[in-house]
Amino acid sequence: MQSKNEQISALTELNEELENYFSNTIIPQLFVDAGLMLRKFMPPAMKQFNLKEEYIGKPLEEIRENFRFPTIIDNIKVVIATGKILEKEIQTTDMRWYQMNILPYLVRKENKTNGVIITFVDITARIRDLKEQERLITEHELLLDTMHTISRTRSWPLASL
Repeated sequence: MQSKNEQISALTELNEELENYFSNTIIPQLFVDAGLMLRKFMPPAMKQFNLKEEYIGKPLEEIRENFRFPTIIDNIKVVIATGKILEKEIQTTDMRWYQMNILPYLVRKENKTNGVIITFVDITARIRDLKEQERLITEHELLLDTMHTISRTRSWPLASL
């Protein structure tokens, strides 16, 4: 059995490993508890959503405008209530697109959801490319329809071929 000092040392080491992981994560992530309090966020979230260290421990309601996504609190409540993952593409008020995943934070020994982990992957460029592809396909279909209509309305003499 470990002594109290050994236990503290082991916990400190685990905490340092987690802090190192958090500081080196490139995807914005938020940890929100079941009371809708912001518990932790990764440095990319700080930059992307203009978050500050003093927001930790504050209700999400007080800083919701930082997320530029009006239904984020409702989405979090649904995940906490159901324990089911929510994945959706969202557009923020600054016109950027994200793949947002809200995952339940489970306390396994109690088998209950005690909050959520939210990740945001910027997919703005992918959405822009898809819209451009859709535009090109529409133009191509219009051109084919026009050519088909022209070929049906004209009588082409065989001699001209």
